[in-house]
Amino acid sequence: MKFISKNIRHLRRLKGVTQEVLAEDLQVTRSRISSYEEGRSAPTIEMLIQLSDYFKLPIDILLRNDLTKQ
Repeated sequence: MKFISKNIRHLRRLKGVTQEVLAEDLQVTRSRISSYEEGRSAPTIEMLIQLSDYFKLPIDILLRNDLTKQ
């Protein structure tokens, strides 16, 4: 889960949505999205599935790859 924080922020920005919009779309609070992006907490398995579906990427790509360099 080394890259998940950076990847969530990067993908959210690529999609052009705010933390607030992402939170609404995933039915969580904005502060939860912020805590994921800042690495203060890690997404649950259920949230990883939601993020994977939202960004249309396999979970292992979200977790293992540094998407900011691609």
